[in-house]
Amino acid sequence: MGDIKLVVFDVAGTTAKDDGLVVKAFREAMIQQGVERDSDELAKMVDYVEETMGQRKMDVFMHLCEGNAIAAAATHEIFIEQYNNLVANGELEEFDGISQLFATLRATNIGVAITTGFPRELLSSILNDLDWRERIDLSVASDEVAAGRPAPDMILRSIDLYRNLSNQEIEPSNVMVVGDTQSDMQSGVAAGARYIVGVTSGAHDELQLKTAGATHVFDGAAQLLTLVNR
Repeated sequence: MGDIKLVVFDVAGTTAKDDGLVVKAFREAMIQQGVERDSDELAKMVDYVEETMGQRKMDVFMHLCEGNAIAAAATHEIFIEQYNNLVANGELEEFDGISQLFATLRATNIGVAITTGFPRELLSSILNDLDWRERIDLSVASDEVAAGRPAPDMILRSIDLYRNLSNQEIEPSNVMVVGDTQSDMQSGVAAGARYIVGVTSGAHDELQLKTAGATHVFDGAAQLLTLVNR
C-alpha cells in the first residue's frame, strides 16, 4: 500500500464504540421537543436516524423537522448537549487497538485524519475525551464543509489540509477512507479514494457496505493493517 499517504477515518462506530449513543441522544432530543416517548412516530424517526448514520446530523434533523430550520436547529442543539453529556460521562470509548493503529500509520509516514457527521463543538469534546489530539494529524467536522456525507467534501478538505501539513502532493488516489456506514462508503467513492474500507463494528453490515462501494470490509478498523502491510 505504498501509494497511500493519508487515511481518513470516521468516529462513532468506526474508531470509537458508539453502542447506541447517537440514537440515545437523538431520542432524548426529540422527546424534549414534544414527540411521545413510546410512539410510532418516534420509532419511525429512529429508523431514519439509523438508516442515515454517518450523515451530517443537522441535515437529518432538517428532514425530520420537515424543513423547519428553526425547529431543526433547536433539536440539533439538544442533541449536541445530550451527546456531550454521554461523552463527558465516559460512555464513548475507542475500539481496542485504535490508538496503536494511528501510531503505526504515522510511523510509516501515513497521515491520520478524523471526519464526522457531528459539528466541531461535539468533535472537539470527543477528541479531548479520547485523548486523540496528539495522536492524529487533522480533523474535519461536518459544519466546516459545504455538504456532509455522502458528499465527498470532508475527505477533500482532509486532503487539502494534509497537503499543507505534510508539504507533499496528495491526490484522492493516495487516500484510504474507513467507515461503518453506507454514507461513509459513498463519500469515499465520490472522492475517488483508492481504498474504501467498511467496518462492521458500527451501523451497517457487510452487504450494505459493499453495495455502497466498499473495496474491502473488515470486522474492525484495526484490521486494516493487514491491507497496509501488503
